[in-house]
Amino acid sequence: MPVVKTDAVGHGVSSRPATSLTASAVSTTTAGTISGTTAAGAAPTVAIPSGFVATDRAGTFDLTAVTGGGAQAAGVVATVRFAAEYASTPAAVVVTLHNTTPTPDVPIIASATAVATTGFDVLVAAALTTANVYRISYQVIPGGAAGL
Repeated sequence: MPVVKTDAVGHGVSSRPATSLTASAVSTTTAGTISGTTAAGAAPTVAIPSGFVATDRAGTFDLTAVTGGGAQAAGVVATVRFAAEYASTPAAVVVTLHNTTPTPDVPIIASATAVATTGFDVLVAAALTTANVYRISYQVIPGGAAGL
């Protein structure tokens, strides 16, 4: 039976290295990348904001909705591909998304979809506003001891 490391209060701690992911060109699906996708319309851009990181376990990135030719449609707007494949499909991926352009920020309904050992996609329920910046954060919850 595999040994699961725990922190001082008994929470499971991942032994996976915290390799940083990089922002990539639209529709890139290679390991270790985060990219916008044209699956929901025109091409958005992705960037890791200053002071933040994105790893296989958790991260934050900014998605700027297409800056011309109409709104970013509802659907898959970003793809996250892990640097190192998990041994089993994560039990869950928690995603939060908010529009940082207006004051105050506006939360947007979003979720992880197509969750696999290699990564996941970010799905939004409504069209994103053209030229607005959306901050997306995620946390990967491994699928048991095999996923650590």
